[in-house]
Amino acid sequence: MSTTEKQVEKVPWIPLILLTIVLAFLAMASYRLLTPQGTQCLYNFGVISQVVYVTVYPYLLLALVYPFRRRLNLSPSILTYIYTAGLAASFTLGFGFHDYVIQFTRHRLYDASGILLNVWWEPPVSAIEAMGQGSVPTDWVVWGPIVFVISLLYISFFFFASSISLIFRRSWLEVEKIPFPLVLSGYELMRVVQTDGGRSYIGKRPFAIGALLGLAFMVPVFMTKTFPWFPDIYGWRSISTCSAWHLPENSPIGSSIIGLASASVDPVSVAIFFLAPLSVTFNVWFWTLIMMALEQVAFYMGYYTGVPSMSGSARLCCSAGVGTGAPFYWPIPSQLGGFLALTLMYIFLRRSYVLETVKLALRRTSNPELERKEAMSYRSMYIMVAIFAIMGVTSLMLLGINLVAAIILLLTTGFTTWFAMTLIFGMAGLGASDLRLWAAGFMRIVWPDPSAATWNLDYAMSHFWAQSGSNQPSYVFGNGYYISAQSLKMANLTGASNRNTFLVSAVCTVISVIVIVASSVWLANLYGTRVMPISGNCEMGQECESNPVAQASRPSIPVYFSYGAAGFIIIALLSVLHARFIWFPLEPIGFIIATSFPGQWFGVWSVCLVAWIAKTIVLRAGGSSLYERHALPIAGGFITGVVLASVMGTVIGMVRFYIPF
Repeated sequence: MSTTEKQVEKVPWIPLILLTIVLAFLAMASYRLLTPQGTQCLYNFGVISQVVYVTVYPYLLLALVYPFRRRLNLSPSILTYIYTAGLAASFTLGFGFHDYVIQFTRHRLYDASGILLNVWWEPPVSAIEAMGQGSVPTDWVVWGPIVFVISLLYISFFFFASSISLIFRRSWLEVEKIPFPLVLSGYELMRVVQTDGGRSYIGKRPFAIGALLGLAFMVPVFMTKTFPWFPDIYGWRSISTCSAWHLPENSPIGSSIIGLASASVDPVSVAIFFLAPLSVTFNVWFWTLIMMALEQVAFYMGYYTGVPSMSGSARLCCSAGVGTGAPFYWPIPSQLGGFLALTLMYIFLRRSYVLETVKLALRRTSNPELERKEAMSYRSMYIMVAIFAIMGVTSLMLLGINLVAAIILLLTTGFTTWFAMTLIFGMAGLGASDLRLWAAGFMRIVWPDPSAATWNLDYAMSHFWAQSGSNQPSYVFGNGYYISAQSLKMANLTGASNRNTFLVSAVCTVISVIVIVASSVWLANLYGTRVMPISGNCEMGQECESNPVAQASRPSIPVYFSYGAAGFIIIALLSVLHARFIWFPLEPIGFIIATSFPGQWFGVWSVCLVAWIAKTIVLRAGGSSLYERHALPIAGGFITGVVLASVMGTVIGMVRFYIPF
């Protein structure tokens, strides 16, 4: 490597570390001070879209650099590290941050069953009650144990997931060319920011147009959410907070089309799905139509008798509705069996690649040129998998979970669920998994009959993490996959060092975890119940539906097994056929998105249909040239405009906490 290249690749560690500390604290502050308004879907410094997981800081940091681009003359590598630091801080907070430290301690106040009594990491009740009053100094001796346990859990699973991402980096990014739509949109902003020998970026004008469109969309939404007197231009007050419209009760169209429950009205999702492959977006709306047809047939056969009068949200959540009820139990084949199949079939179909990495790790073959491009040797990657698998299991056991359940959580929630979701996120941009119905199914291996189970800390924690950990990637288990995959994808686009990019993601994530968790405790002690989430104001089992009574109402083991097996077979067949025959139009990711609970809840079929039509027109009218030179920059600009408007709302919301208006 030449001297010039070494200078370009040098990581400015001290500025990045200081920047990460500030970003992480502000991220936690945005969550704390904005939580009472319930605006996490649109405003905070973490994730502003539960559907496509748009992270705020990467866009904000690059936008802030733009006015000083000529003076700073930052290289693409340095911009990649700045992007990665922002990604780590935003993703650690995530979407609607599950504030585990505060949540678990608040549960202690409502612990009628005594399952949290004498737990070593729980603060005394007196400290928890004092926190609720606010204006108390933080005693870190008292709060240190739970801060340590939760931080250890986050950090252990970050490195476990990151090591798996490193192993599959070359397969994902260089062989499969997985697009990662959200990274592509961020790369368009980076191309606008960076200077390259004075050459101008041809997509700068389309990008600016997209940014103006994003601002034109989000600013009125922000004004509507902030000021009651502002006219509701887009009818946003009648839309759920996460940009999904659900049918009202007794809707005439809903009484005719049983399977119609929701539709997305989120232009941000359209922009991201526009960057996804046409085959994926086609399959999403195609399989949604198939679902609706099957549900209509089931209705005429005697199922869903109460659905015609239900609202869209009730149709999806109610056990007698179309979203989770008989005869299809969609989340079980889609997510329990589907995620498992998507992960295992990906590994099986690329077994030669996996075998090659194993041989390199065991030193049975040598390819120095290949390993030189990686963040570390394959031997180190596999050692890291083993070490942090042990640490992950240990951290779960420290929370009170038995060894067998902890291993099951590692293999399912920690591996197959978020490995599959990373493939889905990378291909289509859908970010959330959602815990509805399917997520605790693997716990039946340990507790086959929930009605006969003992309600204790082991049972409660096992089911809590099985469900919460499968809900959002930023709720511990998916962080490492999403942060590593996205940062390495950006490095792949900019030519930055994979090793340095991974080190930046690791250091910034560890700092972000510690700062965010510690800041959570400090701010809660400072402001008390004014900023505390209400999710902890109940007994633990009530909040996560993990008590034996709630679990006993879920489907039986034969239903979990048979429907999970059916989903596994469907996804396996689609994976093989799509891999073997280029012309075969059906593929597994679109099927999973359409039939999954988040796909149904957010009504993504509508935005996928719009994105599919728009991209088809662009490609047929102007081919890849029109798409790359104009459409892609417009999409990237639109996302940037939305983020910048969201930042305005976040800052004003934080000011509003101190100066109500």
